[in-house]
Amino acid sequence: MYGRYFVLFAILFTGWFLRKINFIDEKMDHSINKLVVYFAYPCLIVHNIGALDLTPGVLADFGLTFVLSLVLFYLYGFFCKGYARVRKYPKDVSGIAEFAMSMPNNGFMGFPVALIFFGDRGLLLMLAHNAAMNFFIFTYGVKLLRDMKNDEHPPVTPKRILRAALKLLLNPNILALFIGFAFSLSGLGVPGVLDEYLLYIGNVSTPMAMIFIGSSLTRYRFRDIISSVTTIEGSVVKLLVLPLLTLAAVAFLPIDPLIRSILVLGISFPTAATVPMLAEQEGLDAGIASKILFLSTVASIGTVPLLIHIIQLVIM
Repeated sequence: MYGRYFVLFAILFTGWFLRKINFIDEKMDHSINKLVVYFAYPCLIVHNIGALDLTPGVLADFGLTFVLSLVLFYLYGFFCKGYARVRKYPKDVSGIAEFAMSMPNNGFMGFPVALIFFGDRGLLLMLAHNAAMNFFIFTYGVKLLRDMKNDEHPPVTPKRILRAALKLLLNPNILALFIGFAFSLSGLGVPGVLDEYLLYIGNVSTPMAMIFIGSSLTRYRFRDIISSVTTIEGSVVKLLVLPLLTLAAVAFLPIDPLIRSILVLGISFPTAATVPMLAEQEGLDAGIASKILFLSTVASIGTVPLLIHIIQLVIM
């Protein structure tokens, strides 16, 4: 089990090394990101979901995972807000730190890990978890960041919820999910030649995603990061506190063990790169988010295999 996970991180450090020696530059880094997010992952999703036998039970499991994940994300947001208040984080970093603590990299890292350890059905349920996170980002998350710029707190209106739902539906991974559903529900699956094409393209997603993450880590100095108490606390909350609280909350729920496993695994990943990107788009200082992203990604080399082992002992 550990061998397969450490292979992923060997690829991650390959990306770090290639960026350090300038084999990969900023332009190439950006291109890798676009290739994986907008093309390789959607191909992988259509291939894997299109091959599934989508019974009513599987669809019900997807819906249940989405709903439970969404509820958990809002609970994470409230917990992190309370934690930031208790620790008296400065106003200029509080909202970003809260966001960084509650947002896992359940796409770039979650998809390949779920596929490796839990198969095609694990990938499907991780997609539900990712969809819930995206909905949370474009409702609670964006509001949290915008509230840092002004003291007025606009209410959550049906228009804002509709806008968040539309952004979610236009996400390339969600579009690919619907296409995969269509192929599966047709009873014919993905045609042979097309399926082989999707498999070839989709297979580059895991190594290229890990190379991109490794390359992005070269932007930060480890010495500066470990000197920040907020960064260390944020990483501990992200990698250990929230996953263990989730495990305690779902371990004995009367639902499929795989759903429970994905709910815990999904929050176990380091901070998503979406957080500093959105902070920058809102005109905020993304420094604390980038630091938590870096430290949590490095520390997850040890914490994620440990949590997978705990999941297999306690839930599976």
